Amino acid sequence: MQKETLLEGLRALPGDESLLRTLGSLLEEEGNWQELQQIMLDQLPRLPRGSALEAHVSYLAGKACLELGDLRQALALSTRAVQGRADFAYSHHIHGRTLARMGRRVEALGAQQRCAALAPGFPWCWFEIGQLQLAQGDMAAAKAALQRALALQEAQNPAGAEMFRRTLEGVQEEASLAERRAAAASLWPERAPLGPDERLDPIDELALVVEEFRLFLELLEGRGTLG
Repeated sequence: MQKETLLEGLRALPGDESLLRTLGSLLEEEGNWQELQQIMLDQLPRLPRGSALEAHVSYLAGKACLELGDLRQALALSTRAVQGRADFAYSHHIHGRTLARMGRRVEALGAQQRCAALAPGFPWCWFEIGQLQLAQGDMAAAKAALQRALALQEAQNPAGAEMFRRTLEGVQEEASLAERRAAAASLWPERAPLGPDERLDPIDELALVVEEFRLFLELLEGRGTLG
């Protein structure tokens, strides 16, 4: 009933800020992307150019387009949203997600980092940052970002933290395997890379642990965190 009342009001008062914001929030919360896209795109030409409301409606329409898989329009709208209001964190988030889906990962990471600077308590920007850093091969940074995302999500919505937890566990397992393989390659360069579940005899396992620790200390020294 609330939605129908809002729609009726918007038909009578097209471009009304209060009605648009309330209806947009309602449809966004419902995940009703088709209706959100249709209404926001219909209202967008009626709004003052360069206004904060135009930027917000562009954000809502861009998010709907992204969720519906229309990346070209999502990019145009999210670009319009961040240009119209650069201090709104969630426009940068949607812009970054769209860029990532299009394979433009460096730009996507920049957008998510701007989102994080504006809204450091928003778990999803850290989750996206972690995923993008992982794609760039920066395992340590990815793990740190995903740990932060999980901690924030657990504090805000523990019931929705399972995906964050599974993703972080996968990265931690991958990082652990990479460290084992690096140590094994240092000790035994002629051997094939270790398998994910491969275990060596006790003497070799001990040597591997010692070499992992040595490489870890070497990394810390290279970063200037020792001494």
